Amino acid sequence: MNKKLLILVIIISLNIRFTSAQIGVGEWRDHLPFVYSIAVTQSPSKVYVASENGVFSYSKKNQNIEKLTKVNILSDVGVSSIAYSDENSVLAVGYSNGNLDLVFDNEVFNLSDIKREMISGSKSINHILFIDEYAYLSCGFGIVVINVQKREVKDTYYIGNFGGLLQVNQLVLSNNYLYAATNEGVFIADYTNYNLADYSNWQIITAIPNYTSKFNAIYVDDNNNLLVNQSNDLSNDILFAYSEGAWMSLNSDYSTIREIKNENSAIQIVSNRNILSYSTDFVFIDSISQIDIPKLDPFDVVFSDNTYWIADKGKGLVKFTAGSFESITPNAPYLPESFSIDIDNNRVLVTAGSLTPSWGNSFFTGAAFSFRNERWESMFNFNAFDYVSVKIDPYNTEHFYAGSWGGGLVEYLNNELVETYKVENSTLRSIIPGSNYYRIGGLDFDSDNNLWITNSDVENPISVKKSNDGDWLSFNFEEKISNIRIGKIIVTQNDNKWVVLPSGNGLFVFDNNQTIDDINDDLFKKISIVDENGKIISNNVYSIAEDLDGDIWVGIDQGIVVYYNSENVFEDSDFHAQRIVITIGEATDFLLKTETITAIAVDGANRKWIGTNSSGVYLVSEDGIKEINHFTEENSPLLSNKIKDVGINHETGEVFIATDKGLISYRGTATMGSDEFRDVYVYPNPVRENYYGDITVRGLVSDVNVKITDISGNIVYETTADGGQATWNGKNFSGKRVSTGVYLVFCSNEDGSKTYITKLLFIK
Repeated sequence: MNKKLLILVIIISLNIRFTSAQIGVGEWRDHLPFVYSIAVTQSPSKVYVASENGVFSYSKKNQNIEKLTKVNILSDVGVSSIAYSDENSVLAVGYSNGNLDLVFDNEVFNLSDIKREMISGSKSINHILFIDEYAYLSCGFGIVVINVQKREVKDTYYIGNFGGLLQVNQLVLSNNYLYAATNEGVFIADYTNYNLADYSNWQIITAIPNYTSKFNAIYVDDNNNLLVNQSNDLSNDILFAYSEGAWMSLNSDYSTIREIKNENSAIQIVSNRNILSYSTDFVFIDSISQIDIPKLDPFDVVFSDNTYWIADKGKGLVKFTAGSFESITPNAPYLPESFSIDIDNNRVLVTAGSLTPSWGNSFFTGAAFSFRNERWESMFNFNAFDYVSVKIDPYNTEHFYAGSWGGGLVEYLNNELVETYKVENSTLRSIIPGSNYYRIGGLDFDSDNNLWITNSDVENPISVKKSNDGDWLSFNFEEKISNIRIGKIIVTQNDNKWVVLPSGNGLFVFDNNQTIDDINDDLFKKISIVDENGKIISNNVYSIAEDLDGDIWVGIDQGIVVYYNSENVFEDSDFHAQRIVITIGEATDFLLKTETITAIAVDGANRKWIGTNSSGVYLVSEDGIKEINHFTEENSPLLSNKIKDVGINHETGEVFIATDKGLISYRGTATMGSDEFRDVYVYPNPVRENYYGDITVRGLVSDVNVKITDISGNIVYETTADGGQATWNGKNFSGKRVSTGVYLVFCSNEDGSKTYITKLLFIK
């Protein structure tokens, strides 16, 4: 029997599971939309489309889509321009902060010189022009020339008055002359002049009407015919054409002109609602309009193979051929904004609302995004805004609620909006009686599946929607928390409710004693966050979570505090917070004491994932004393150091992180364990010869001992599961990759009363 046939027989006998697409332990993936495209370019085989979040490519031959983002190849977010050079076989990606990536055959070289330069004002790379081995960057302050082959900055041209800063929006080359469209006119320079760094070698063209105005796009042909767009913020843009020695106004019918391109042997003018085609002598030919493509909002266009490829704001890449169109974009949430996360039973829900630091509205359209089976679905509610909380029904994952900071409580079933709760059908109230403004800050279910809701700035700030009959009740708790801001609410393991009181009001805890309808036996308490000496640490609370031991972790503007034995909150008059003391060298300090903690999530190993306002995400040990990971935008693919929320898929260990620049996820080592072994499997299985990531064993009893042996019983690895998942790097105790063969995985709890054995095939 040959080796390949033997391996096939082993695979069949092991009943190996091939799982759907997912990331491995320690890997990242982004969840960024590309529907708001800003630029398009092409190579002979691919079309490249840019949004602020990154770039994706579309294969002209086999229609494959590939994302290029900070997770897999790019160095940054905030893309502002792209261009492809056939001569240099390179894709240049410019960013709004001045960063530049040169992508060669899926390998990237980063040039951060502009980003690091101490320049006041904009550093944005607005346009990229390739001339031979050079890339000319039109920047917010001037022009930077990159030697692509040497991968270095060759020169910088400051062409403003007396060599000052001047925003350059586009460069073109014709008949050995460079033309620059800038915020203060159109400039021309002799390309053969060796000293273009001298501003005096750049001359402004004064014959254009209002020649010192802002010009954002330009076209020049070999006959010295010019077309420039004068950009106006308060009125329509004006296209000026120069032909046969005279300037004329070509068109002033469009409010915004975004690009002027030479495509399909014609001049293509991209406006905010169509694409106009002119001949090279400025005679109108045709247009692609919203009649051809509904709601067309183009930003850029290229042409090849009788097809227009359009970067569109709302449709991503539009393929327009022979009067028909197709919208192309990777699957993702429709919007990059992410604020609140809830995850249950392999369903991820993310809302796109946002609040200002003073808890004011950002007025994002009510939006929720659902992720299941590796697919995103987007839901919009144009009658509400700023979804700042979301909660999945634990008894039915098709059913969830979203809290709008201004639009009331919204109920969904099967991704359809079924009800909005306001004064007419609930106990919720508007902040101004008679108005239509309901601030819903937090949601959670108790053990009886009653939904608890926080309703800010009203007399009765806590409401409950009962599960048995759908009736509503509201509470004011002797007005201890009436008419103030009310944020997140969590229901603990013993059914106590802990409520965040923003704006320096600390916390509120209450217990309805399992008798919702009887307020006489309710217990409640407003808590100032004080230490064991009665000294206030800080009442500026931003986040809260209960860990697996029932301890309450609270994020404030001075790090973390913990309430141990939280069930004693009503019995202990001296109920105080404790701070985690960590040791750094020979010194001790409080955990993250200089950070504002915006999010706390607890994984299956009872470790804490901590999001901060400016320092990224921390993973700390169960007791908080040990830092396991610290992810920032500088040392990882994390999109931003400003964290809005953190949620964990306890089935897979994937950690979803909402930032102010979008949503990203990282697969951790821990899943939620259980009391019994359930659906245990190894991933990947088989382990292929080209796989070098972590191998995971899932579905385990919490914190079991895991031994991996060869078929003869020799132990090659041993570990303890993180919650319900164990990981192995494929190496033995000597640090060497194990040999090809079948390996046994023995799992056992501490007293040996619960055991499980499974197998995996390893191919070296």
